[in-house]
Order: sequence, then C-alpha cells, then structure tokens
Amino acid sequence: MRKQKAYFVQRLKWSILLILLITAAILIDIDHTQANGDIPSGRISIQVGKNDSLWSIARRIDPDYDTNEIIWYLIHLNGLENRIVREGQILIFDYAAIR
Repeated sequence: MRKQKAYFVQRLKWSILLILLITAAILIDIDHTQANGDIPSGRISIQVGKNDSLWSIARRIDPDYDTNEIIWYLIHLNGLENRIVREGQILIFDYAAIR
C-alpha cells in the first residue's frame, strides 16, 4: 500500500511540474507576441539609400531589437562579405529571423 501511495505522490509531483512548465511556456509566448505585435511579418526588400549603412538600416528595421543581431542577419541573408553596402543595392530581410 505504501508503494502505491509513494508512486501516486511521485506522479502527482511530475504532473504538477509539467503543468507549471507548460503554463510558463504559454505565458512567455504570449508576452513575446504582445511585445512584437507591431513588427511586420515576412520577407521585405530594402533599397540602400544615400549615406545608408547596415547600422542605420538595422535601426530602421527594428529600433528596439539588438542592432548587431539584425546586422548579422542582413549580412548572412544577403551573402555579404563585409559590412559595406552601396547606394541602390537591394537587401532582403526576413522578420521571422528576429521572432
């Protein structure tokens, strides 16, 4: 009888832990969605303007997000060899990269 009770208590503890973890994951996802609710979704094209830099473009994409990370995504998504961009150059950016 004691084994059954111990087994039941153990399963109850694991069930409660699982419920708490699922609840935390849902709350984190809801908070993230609300924080990024005004960010467009999908892939965009950006034409580099006069005096633009990857830094200025990254700040326009999302001023609240880590600018260096957006620059990293721009470099990798566009196959750039360095941080130099030229006026008229077309860059792509996917907002899914920062979600």
